[in-house]
Amino acid sequence: MSDNPTRVRISFTVDLNEVPERIACLLEEVQETLETLVGPLGVEATDLCNDGNAAAALDFVTNTRLKLMGVDLRLEDCQNLLTNYQATQLELALEKQKEEEIPEIPGEVPETLEELQEILKEE
Repeated sequence: MSDNPTRVRISFTVDLNEVPERIACLLEEVQETLETLVGPLGVEATDLCNDGNAAAALDFVTNTRLKLMGVDLRLEDCQNLLTNYQATQLELALEKQKEEEIPEIPGEVPETLEELQEILKEE
């Protein structure tokens, strides 16, 4: 069996105004992961190489790369969420603008073509 975890995509619904907060939480997770990688990366890998322990250094580098792949996937998630959030905001703004631009029709709207023709004849 592979050491690589199986990745799955999940989705759930939140209020639009919650999206930035959720994305911020994901980005904080990314930051925490990166902070745990930065310190040991140079020191531990260098020490292992200097000690002649190439196998352990290789394992350390491989595991670090896997964690960085996870970071990249999480950043991709954030990018997709931000793109969709921005698109939704734009769509809502356009809908609101269209609603404001549509003039109200005075009186009742005719239901048939014949009714419309009658109204036009009267004017």
